[in-house]
Amino acid sequence: MKKFFTTFLFISVPFLTAQTKFNDAPSWAKQAIWYQIFPERFYNGDKSNDPAPKDMEGAWPFYVPDGWTITPWTHDWYKLQPYEKALGKNFYDIVNIRRYGGDFQGVLNKLDYLKKLGINAIYLNPIFESPSLHKYDATMYHHVENNFGPDPDGDRKLWAEEIPDDSKTWKWTSADKLFLKLINEVHKRGMKIILDGVWNHMGLTSWAFQDIKKNQQNSKFKDWFTIKKWDDPSTKENEFDLQGWVGIKDLPEIR
Repeated sequence: MKKFFTTFLFISVPFLTAQTKFNDAPSWAKQAIWYQIFPERFYNGDKSNDPAPKDMEGAWPFYVPDGWTITPWTHDWYKLQPYEKALGKNFYDIVNIRRYGGDFQGVLNKLDYLKKLGINAIYLNPIFESPSLHKYDATMYHHVENNFGPDPDGDRKLWAEEIPDDSKTWKWTSADKLFLKLINEVHKRGMKIILDGVWNHMGLTSWAFQDIKKNQQNSKFKDWFTIKKWDDPSTKENEFDLQGWVGIKDLPEIR
């Protein structure tokens, strides 16, 4: 997963294929002045929704250190907090455990600033629900990240009332609604907004993948991913193996 952070973080932007012509792009995109936003580290507009250890469960490196705290917004990038010093690990292993608390309110608060800069198009890195800071390992694609909205715990309660593969049970969360507001406010300013959608894979915490791990060949979602080997319950070892996106096992690739 370390390789993912350094090499693959920003390559899920749509690529031009051999069949694509440059004039296929919408006319507004030819004049766009882009500003790319990595939401978790753009601006903390609402400190009441800052991530907690429970929000990080299931994300690489698969543990939350004792004494973990949110990183102060103006914190020196290379200065280690007490819990980071205690880990005694490589610096770039540590920074992936950090959370700064950026959210949709932070983007809303800065729209006029972006407009003043001359920006007319915003590109958002992944925003769908996920335990990681980068959000490329989506838990689900029908809700945006609850820590980007005003009521993370309330949103969790709404998820629990849903059947993930039955859209009739889906509900609008507070984070979903705030994102809709963000879209409207962007458009009011004559600006465009684009999402980084990484639809060809999910995360280990995704509801479909979790069902497969639990029910193995009996899961109704078993054909969603490429499973190389099923677990043999008669042995002590876990033989379960899957195809990960570009070989990264943390990102089960959708068939």
